[in-house]
Amino acid sequence: MATVTRVSRLFCAITFTVVMTPALAGLSSETPTYAWDGYLSDCQKFLQVVAEVQAGRQTPKEANPAIKMHLSTLEFHRYYLSPSSLGSPDYARCESGVPIAEEIAHKGEIELSKDVDEYLAQAQIKHLASPAYKRARSLGFTDVGEIGELDQHAELDGEANLKTLMIRVDSGCGEHFRAAKYVKPYVIYTVGPDDGTCAINRNVAVLGGKVAEWGEYIDEEAIFQYVGWKKLPGQDGFPVNIRVVKALK
Repeated sequence: MATVTRVSRLFCAITFTVVMTPALAGLSSETPTYAWDGYLSDCQKFLQVVAEVQAGRQTPKEANPAIKMHLSTLEFHRYYLSPSSLGSPDYARCESGVPIAEEIAHKGEIELSKDVDEYLAQAQIKHLASPAYKRARSLGFTDVGEIGELDQHAELDGEANLKTLMIRVDSGCGEHFRAAKYVKPYVIYTVGPDDGTCAINRNVAVLGGKVAEWGEYIDEEAIFQYVGWKKLPGQDGFPVNIRVVKALK
């Protein structure tokens, strides 16, 4: 179902950002002295987290983000270490703790994956029992989509899949759409990046909806069927491609 797919992929995107950002943030050369100081600092921190797990004060799942972060920057610092640092007892001590930390991080990922699977399963059960889903199925649609997330739906599940969804007005972005222009027989609604969770400027053309005054919010109770792309005059008069939805009576 579209709902579970979006949650799953969003989670993956967030996880990738958390894990990868520290390593990417430090991509610049270091002096051996600076690298050694950074290496020892990361070593101390990840060993502290390992000790917390071994003492039972943290679970592998809780420790996973910190371990991944420190091991990532540790690897970067290691690249710039001098031969004398690489041969030191402190270096050997730190390196001996790396496999232990990696094992804990791996266990944490497994725990987190189980939690996500359970969350997605519960979300799916709740979604299938929702009035919106039941209404969509009764009207011949496969699932429910949000008018404020048409681009995301298309990106995740394909443009053709949009036409199989009952489109409703979501509370995150969709309810912020306001009538901006009438191009017979379409009413063009727009939102800005600061509206709700919209993040960017978005446009949608509604076909067959109620008559709207300029600046009027979109009907939150309306439901729509996705039609496709249409080239219509934009705010400055030049033609632009806009997604079109048809209001259902």
